[in-house]
Amino acid sequence: MAPQRLGDSYAATVPTQEAPTGRRSPRRPIVLAALTVLACLPAGAQGPEGYAVPHLFALPTATTARQFGMGGVSSCLPDVGFPNPAFAGMLTASQGGVRASWTQFDGGLDLTGTQAWYATRVGEGQGIQVLGLWLDSNRGGVMTPMGSVPGEFEEHDAAIHYGRRISERCLLGIGVSPLMETEVNLYHPVDGSVVQHSGSVVQHSDSEANVGGRLGALYQFAPDGYAGFVFDWYTEDVNFQGAGMPAPMNFEFTSTEWALGLSARLSPEMLAAAEWMELESKDDDMVARTDGLHVGVEYQVSDRVRLRVGSNDAALTAGAGARFGDWVVNYAFIDDWNGGSVGDVFGESDTHQVEIGGYW
Repeated sequence: MAPQRLGDSYAATVPTQEAPTGRRSPRRPIVLAALTVLACLPAGAQGPEGYAVPHLFALPTATTARQFGMGGVSSCLPDVGFPNPAFAGMLTASQGGVRASWTQFDGGLDLTGTQAWYATRVGEGQGIQVLGLWLDSNRGGVMTPMGSVPGEFEEHDAAIHYGRRISERCLLGIGVSPLMETEVNLYHPVDGSVVQHSGSVVQHSDSEANVGGRLGALYQFAPDGYAGFVFDWYTEDVNFQGAGMPAPMNFEFTSTEWALGLSARLSPEMLAAAEWMELESKDDDMVARTDGLHVGVEYQVSDRVRLRVGSNDAALTAGAGARFGDWVVNYAFIDDWNGGSVGDVFGESDTHQVEIGGYW
């Protein structure tokens, strides 16, 4: 059964299968009823496509806290960390940092993410960056008309980026992610509760990246002005197990992500950036897709302090940062992050991020 595309949300359906003959457990009708309701919801927390939900909050869309405060741009803004591997070709010193993120949904699901990175020069006009990201959740609510179905999500990522300056104004970069794994579990709505490590799993999906990589390009048209482009392409092996299925089903999804952005200094105190981003995971007629506009500005209050505000696909973002010598501290807030894709199932959310980075 093919999924239905609803706007920019992750839409998914649960494969149907004839029930096995023989005696049914008393709770089987409850499980099947719950999954029937889930199959009608416009979100990617269910069905084989549901494996891609953590991508929305993990490495494929990850950036720094500074850039999240400016709408979540990822392709065109130099920073202590950089999603666009082409920026590695601009390194003049080593740098690194760590970012912690907390997202609380009204439905009871809490996501916790930690990202760390280190970048250094490897030659004239050349550099590398290594990074890792860990995302997991509590057992929180996936909302349905029947009530809340407990669910858990996690993703583990690692990547290495290489960038090189090819001319005075142009840079190119490549990246690979040798580790990109996800797992999504939905639990029985009666005995799943919110207690960890208990309850029956009524739907499970997991994935592992197979072949692919990231390309990045930059054009520097002014001292603080960049046009940037990032493109990801990966194949992912996905396993899916649903209620009533005697054995898991296996899929090979192709996941792509691209972002095209522009940053420029509007005045000595104000920097602006804008970007269009699209993420898609597809296997034949099954597709999970989201896209959106990221825009933001940064205002220099003093030599040390910066204030930021922006929009991440119509979600308000804000932030602040301070520099102390070779160290930077940043904070970002995102109101209803990815709400257009997951809000119908998880509810509205608040996200807080804290980041510490340094140069040496």
